[in-house]
Amino acid sequence: MTPIKPIDFGKSGPKVSNLHKGLLFLIINQDGISPGDRESLQKQLAPDVRKQFFGEATRRLLGMWQVLLTQRTDLPKSLADKVRSLPMTPTGGKGQLDDITAEALNWVLRKMGALAK
Repeated sequence: MTPIKPIDFGKSGPKVSNLHKGLLFLIINQDGISPGDRESLQKQLAPDVRKQFFGEATRRLLGMWQVLLTQRTDLPKSLADKVRSLPMTPTGGKGQLDDITAEALNWVLRKMGALAK
């Protein structure tokens, strides 16, 4: 997997496929997700993964991770400050893959060993 890059909603192709690899890595390896939730999240994402498409399922998952990123206490302060500035909706993150979200996801993926340091 290579570092995740910002991508617009509705796009398709290799950058989206790489994003999906990162999201699936997090779903499978992040502590605190029950086996049933892991399976459910993978099933929700599967149609977008098959098409290499940044669709609604991908947006919802990104929104969920944006909320989780704001709750992390181990992010470096400068990154944590950026993450707190992410736009949110009443139900969670907006699910945009902007520079801040990409940087934070890459930080987590590096910490978990999915990306080279």
